[in-house]
Amino acid sequence: MIRSFNSLDIVRCAVASTTGLSNRAVTLGALPRRGSYWHPLLRLSKLHLSPRTVDSAWVWTEAYQLHGIAVVAPRSGLGSWEVTSLHLASVQSESLAELLEEATGAAAAQGAERVFLRLQEDDPVVEAARKSGFFPCLRETLYQGLPIPGGTRSGSLFDADSRLREKEPRDDYGLFRLHNATVPVSVRRLTGMTFDQWRASQEQPPGRPLEHVFEKADEIRGWVRTARRKANGHLAVALHADDRAIMQDVVDSGLKRLTKAKVVNCLAPEYETGFQAALEARNFEPVDQFVTLVKNTGKTATELQRGRSAFASVDGP
Repeated sequence: MIRSFNSLDIVRCAVASTTGLSNRAVTLGALPRRGSYWHPLLRLSKLHLSPRTVDSAWVWTEAYQLHGIAVVAPRSGLGSWEVTSLHLASVQSESLAELLEEATGAAAAQGAERVFLRLQEDDPVVEAARKSGFFPCLRETLYQGLPIPGGTRSGSLFDADSRLREKEPRDDYGLFRLHNATVPVSVRRLTGMTFDQWRASQEQPPGRPLEHVFEKADEIRGWVRTARRKANGHLAVALHADDRAIMQDVVDSGLKRLTKAKVVNCLAPEYETGFQAALEARNFEPVDQFVTLVKNTGKTATELQRGRSAFASVDGP
């Protein structure tokens, strides 16, 4: 049985914790861990009276036993949501697909045009998600390594520390243009083609993010985001293809801003080969592989079909 979350499920969740409900969903804010089982439980306990929370949390039960919980929430705008938690006791394709359908339907009722779900690439949940209308749009590698001491000099003629400035609100459209120049159209068709769709789809890293941009000829050509929560640092980089020669300097500048972190996590998209090479040059190692799926819940079915064709052409037969 699939239904919306209610207050009695708090007790069922507490009982289910003894048998284990592993979280299969991966969000940027939870990396490198997928998040404790108790975190969504405590959140739901506090907010279950909120209409949005009830509509966004769904449970799968059989014979009064809890088999799964799916929670969806907006990213940076109501047009783009993501599955923030997918706690499962088992993977039973038909019921799991129905659970995801109900959760994404609740998001669509609140204005979601698309819902994202990130999973480990080899997770059997991927197949169930596809049965409920999700389609793969992006593969990513999680790299882990150490920060660079702040006083380290690279010896490069490009001084990233002086050429990068803090991002300002007026930079958003310039960053959207950089996004269009660096992300393949096959991905953008699925994740959002317009400025509003791009902005709504932005993920929030853990901790307080600091963003810097690199300009050339009054055009934003590079972007660096750093964030830290306790011992875990996070780094993201985007750089125009014509400026890839300075990728190592830009990456190093971000690593120097994370000196208080014990480990740095970097989620590198498959198409960002320059970013991956720069990380490996600093002895970062790949530790996990993810696939992000998206389900179109709005009126853009044509975009989804085009994206499917493009993704299939990359995968081959």
